[in-house]
Amino acid sequence: MTRAGRHTIRSARPDDLARLGPLYEEAGFGARLAGVVGFARARLDGEVVVAEADGDLVGAAAGARFTGTGWVGGVAVVPAHRRAGLGGGLTEAIVGFLEARGVATTLLHATALGRPIYERLGFVPETAYLTLSGPTLPRSPIRPPLRAGRPADLEAVLALDLAATGEDRRRLVATLWPTGGLIAVGDGQPRGYHLASPWRSGGATIASDPRAGLALLDAVRAAPGDEVAISVPAANAAALGSLQSAGFTERYRTVRMHRGPRLTWDPAALFGAHNLFWG
Repeated sequence: MTRAGRHTIRSARPDDLARLGPLYEEAGFGARLAGVVGFARARLDGEVVVAEADGDLVGAAAGARFTGTGWVGGVAVVPAHRRAGLGGGLTEAIVGFLEARGVATTLLHATALGRPIYERLGFVPETAYLTLSGPTLPRSPIRPPLRAGRPADLEAVLALDLAATGEDRRRLVATLWPTGGLIAVGDGQPRGYHLASPWRSGGATIASDPRAGLALLDAVRAAPGDEVAISVPAANAAALGSLQSAGFTERYRTVRMHRGPRLTWDPAALFGAHNLFWG
């Protein structure tokens, strides 16, 4: 537990987690983020911290931990309590949690509002991510080069994921695979995969070549409703070009930042982020 003026920053208790939905709504992020941060604590060996003032929750942040890497996400402070150092204090608490458990490189996605705070904490910008929204496609049967994901694909999916992200994300992928998963096949081998997100449209879409990645993107667009949102690195020209040609427009952008040794990763292989918490 730490103090920041009249605020207390502490680990979230179980009853706090049920109160995070309204906090995230008030902070402008949407209540579903509460489910994401709860998953990070429960399934990704992570943590959730909250800022409290006079018994009210006024801020929150979360961390997710993989092997040697970790992510900070869900950092939010309600408007009436901003400019009091809470964003930085919450982030420091999560960074401390992760580094105490052996994380060498900590990553996050920064908004324009949060970036100066993270830079003061030693985070270095890497590349922009664009979240675009655009029209869905009619749902149709899965056709080659795509097929439904199978439990037996897990190791191949993990190898594709490691090559693209530079991270061992087994905790995440093994927990969710193969529900809603897709495989792109080339020369009889998996060349890409899509891992659906329980919390948002889109989901993790990773491929070792553009043909596989674009086929997977078309499948992701075959979603319920009239519109789907997809987050991609600005460095993935093939993904951006395809989406923009299909009528997608930018809704907002974030910047991927890291603290500690920079990872070797391949943004051109990322055709969609699972979310903007852990990329």
